[in-house]
Amino acid sequence: MRKIFIFMTLAIVILNSYGYCNDKPTPDRSSPFFVMAMIRPENDYLGKWWRLIYTEMFRRLGVKVEFRDYPSKRAAAEINEGRVDGEPGRIKEYIHSHPNLIRVDEPLFALNFTAFAANPSIPRLNSWNDLKGSPYHVSYNRGIKICEINLPRVVEAAKLSSVTDPIQGIRQLSVNFIAIYIDEESGILTLLKKPEFSNKSIRIAGVLETAFVYPYIHKKNADLAPGMLAILKAMKEEGLIELYHRQVDQEFDVYRK
Repeated sequence: MRKIFIFMTLAIVILNSYGYCNDKPTPDRSSPFFVMAMIRPENDYLGKWWRLIYTEMFRRLGVKVEFRDYPSKRAAAEINEGRVDGEPGRIKEYIHSHPNLIRVDEPLFALNFTAFAANPSIPRLNSWNDLKGSPYHVSYNRGIKICEINLPRVVEAAKLSSVTDPIQGIRQLSVNFIAIYIDEESGILTLLKKPEFSNKSIRIAGVLETAFVYPYIHKKNADLAPGMLAILKAMKEEGLIELYHRQVDQEFDVYRK
């Protein structure tokens, strides 16, 4: 009996050390996958970069991940209601308008939020304030929080509009329906490689802001946040985030500053 008692005690210690005996309940997830709402498709520069990063992150977590494409505004609604589990990259302030989310407090990387124009008379733009008092019609991608925060402060409502998909904005720009389109830079540079825009003279008018983006998860997945944080830091230290960056640079042939 003494040998059996010792064996059982050792077994419990070993199981606890590997995390099999845990007082915390396992979250009730409706899907066997962690569903990540993607606002850029896989054939997009940023969409591909995100997928490379999160595929490796969830492999290390031991969790299956599924990527689903949504427009930016729809993705925000889906995650806030818990119908999806996470978003790959939103600005720090995103948490203020999405109380059901948890921000993983390690920035993924920085993105340029950039003004694009086709009209050569539009001057260089270096900040949001450069749009104040502008006579130009400005549009942006609906659901991009940094645009929703800043543009109404500097552009009159009558001269401001939004689109649900970036290609709509570029098409409007190409036919002079709008004068300036604002969005995350790399995604638009990817779109501009499409043949339909090859002779439209669409250019970067200026970077309005460079901002860090962070992973976000719904609060039902709070148990994953510490692991995601640790793995993201490790991947940065290993140089893996930058390695993936160079990989998409080569694949999409998109120049970055």
